[in-house]
This record gives sequence, C-alpha cells and structure tokens, in this order.
Amino acid sequence: MSRILKAMIVTPMLLLICSSFTFASKIMIAKAALSAGLLPFQLGLSGNFGAAILLFLLVRIHSEKIPTTRRHLALYTSLALISFAAPTVLSYAVVDRVGPAYTSTVYSLSPILTMSFAAGLGVERMFVRRAIGILIGFVGMIALVQQQLTLIDTEQTLWILLGLLIPAFAALGNIVRTRFWPEGTSAQAFACATLLASCLIILVMAPMFEDVTQWRLTSYSDWGWTIGMIAILALLYVLNFQLQKIAGPVIFSQIGYWGTGFGVVLSALLFGDLLSGLALLGLCMIICGGLIARKPASQ
Repeated sequence: MSRILKAMIVTPMLLLICSSFTFASKIMIAKAALSAGLLPFQLGLSGNFGAAILLFLLVRIHSEKIPTTRRHLALYTSLALISFAAPTVLSYAVVDRVGPAYTSTVYSLSPILTMSFAAGLGVERMFVRRAIGILIGFVGMIALVQQQLTLIDTEQTLWILLGLLIPAFAALGNIVRTRFWPEGTSAQAFACATLLASCLIILVMAPMFEDVTQWRLTSYSDWGWTIGMIAILALLYVLNFQLQKIAGPVIFSQIGYWGTGFGVVLSALLFGDLLSGLALLGLCMIICGGLIARKPASQ
C-alpha cells in the first residue's frame, strides 16, 4: 500500500488535481475569511508567514537546507516580485477599472503563455499534442466562465491590455522557478524561502492598499480562518513546488484551468452558486485538455 501511495504522490496528473483542488479550497477559505471581516493583505501576510514557519519546521525535521547565497536570495526576491507583487498591484488597478470578471478570467491565458515562453526560451519543447490539450482547456475555461465575460467593461481598452500582463507575470514566474531551481533543494525548502520573501513584499505593499491599523485577530472566527489559511497555504505550496519540480512549467500552469473548475464546483456546493450546462461542458473540456497535454513518457 505504501508503494502505491508513494507512486500516486509523484504522479504529475494526480499532483495537478490535488494542487488545483487545494488552490480552489484556498479561494473558498479566503472568501469566507474576508466576509468575516479580515482584510486581504492581513490575510495574505499571516497566511504566508504561518505557512513558511510550518514548512521551515518540515525542512528542519528532514535535515534539509535552504540555500542563502546572494544568488539564491536574489532568486527568492525576484520570484516574490514577479509572482506576487506585480500581479497583485495590477489586479487591484485592473479590477477597479475593468471589473472583477476580467481580472478573474485573464489568468486563463497563463497556460498558453507559459507554453509559448517555455518553447521560446528552450525550457520545454513545443509539441502538437500538448498545444491541442492546452487549447482545449482554454476553450473549456471560456465556457466555464462565460457568464462572467458579459460583465467586462470593454470600453477600458488600456486597462484591458495592461491586464494581459497579469498572466504574463504568472507565466514568467513558472519559467523562472523551473529554469533556476536551486540544485539539490527540496520542494518544501524552495517554497519556504519564496514564502518568506513574499512576506517582506507584503509588508512593504500593505500600507499602500490597506489601513493596517484595522488589522485584527480578536475573535475565535478570526483565528479559525487565519489558521485554516495557514494550513491550506502550507499544503498548497508543497504540492505546487513538487508539481513544478517533476512536471515542468507548462503542466504546472494548468492549475489556472483546473483550479477555476474546482472553484466553480465548490462555490456551487458551499455557497449555492448556479452550475449551468455550459459550465459542466467546460469542466469536461478542461479535464480532457489536461489529459491530452500530459508530458510524454519519453520526456
């Protein structure tokens, strides 16, 4: 049984499903926590820092090391800027002018951009089956969020174009993690270092977007949602970095598709959101696209 479980853990497709479900669960926890009165950057800082502490303990238990040379510190800081700071600032600006529908759906371009960047930079070669799978997943994603697309303010042309930088930064982060993965470093060690760097970025950014004097942890509800976010982020980052390590940036980027699909299903189950027939068709296309885009065994 242990052998079977171990084989399942290192299977890219299963890791993609687990990572995507955990990502969607994080969104559900964040939605409930923000509704309970916690502020976004407060939740981000406490969640990331708590998850980093848990991963650090895991690293110590396994007698692993986190590289801290200047080159590695620059890598962690760059990833925090590319994967967190830039997309977050752009999201705040774009959502205010174009609306939340566009901001939430623009991430669907991340797998296509990741595949293009990976091929262009020589990180992973392009092949027809993968391109077809990614495109099927993209069409499925559009079908899944088609109701939101009608809410986009198409008159804000400049901000719509700037919004395209959000998935571009996400794709670039995918490439950087794969290309410059610290040699001999485990997924939890790399994730821990990146989380700590992101905490520093959040500390700098928070006063620009929130009144930090309003941050609070005064009730059992506040503590409960914060602890839940810490636990889900620790699991999510370990799964994400392990998936990135063994499957590469293109497969990893499909979390944008699968995570949204699981999010739609969880929203329907937990919050009573409607799940249309077109959305169900989109979910099926995302699953088919993911299966088609798997890396061939020869690679």
